Amino acid sequence: MDDMLTFEEIKNNAEIQMYFRYMGKYFESTNEAFNLIKRKSYDENHALQAAEVAERVLKYLGYKKREQELSKIAAYIHDIGNIISKNGHDQSSAIMFLNIIGDDRYDEDVFTIASAVGCHEDKTAEPATPIAAAVVIGDKTDVSHERIGREDLYDLDKHSLVVAACQKVNVIVNKEKMSIELKIKIDSTICSVMNYFEIFMSRINYCRRASNVLKCNFELYINDDKFL
Repeated sequence: MDDMLTFEEIKNNAEIQMYFRYMGKYFESTNEAFNLIKRKSYDENHALQAAEVAERVLKYLGYKKREQELSKIAAYIHDIGNIISKNGHDQSSAIMFLNIIGDDRYDEDVFTIASAVGCHEDKTAEPATPIAAAVVIGDKTDVSHERIGREDLYDLDKHSLVVAACQKVNVIVNKEKMSIELKIKIDSTICSVMNYFEIFMSRINYCRRASNVLKCNFELYINDDKFL
C-alpha cells in the first residue's frame, strides 16, 4: 500500500521536527531550573532512544515488522505534546499526531499509534495493546546520566540526581525466558539505590504492567543485583 505510514515519513516530517527544535528552546527560556538538564531530555534524542527500544522489544519477541514499525513511530512522537504543557502531554501528543496526519489518511494503523501515544502516561492501567506496551517500555526505561548537563548541576532536585547517577542503562529482551530485563549501573557516590526507587517506582510498576501485556516478566537489576 503506497500510502502506508512509515517511520521515515514521520521522522522527516517538517512539523514534527519543528516541535523538537522548539521544545528545548521553550523550556530553557521559561524555566531557569531546566538549565540543569540537557535539552535532549525533551527533544529528539529521547524520542529516538524510546523508538529504538520499543521496536527492539517487539522484534525480539517475534511480532510482525509492521507492528514493530508502529511501535517505533508511536515512541518517536510520544512526547511532542510537551510543546504545549508537560501536564497532559500524552493526550496532546496523540491529538497533534492526528492533526499532522490528517483525516484523509485515518486508518487502523494511525489510530493504533494515537492510542499508544495517548495512554503512555496512564500508570493506573495496563497498556491496551502490545504496541502501546512497547512504547511504555521504550519511554520509561530511558534513564541515563547523559540527560544531565554538568556535574556541578546534579543537585537541582532528586529526579536530576537519580538520572545523573544512572551511568549505564540496558534493556535486554529474552524470548526464551519471556523476560524483559532492565539493567542499570548506578554510581552510589551520586545517589543511593533507595533514591532510585523513591523517584522511579511508579515507572518500574508501569514497565511490569506493560511486560505483562507482552506476556513477559519484567526484571530489574541494579549494579548486578536483582530487585525484581
